[in-house]
Amino acid sequence: MPGEVVPVALPRGQSRRPREAMVLLGSDGQPRCYLNECRHLPIPIDMGSKRYLTQNKQHLLCGTHGALYRLDDGVCVTGPCLSLALESIPLIEEDGLLYVDVSELYP
Repeated sequence: MPGEVVPVALPRGQSRRPREAMVLLGSDGQPRCYLNECRHLPIPIDMGSKRYLTQNKQHLLCGTHGALYRLDDGVCVTGPCLSLALESIPLIEEDGLLYVDVSELYP
């Protein structure tokens, strides 16, 4: 749904820390998926709060230091990671269902 983020648990990475993907709709109504990890520090942008968006639902918000990321491409528009993008994760649509393609994250 527009204005919502659906968290998806991912396998643990090399650091053995839990990881999560964020699935959302872009302004064009198409789904996007990003790794829930700030580009400034390797921590989840929601810090476990499950609050991912700004109040007006126009940007993803890093709760730690206030960086704002565009929904359409994950690029930081303000904050210490300015112009860096969240790691995009491909989505696969099959029989009307979306799947997070983790093959590039875990080769």
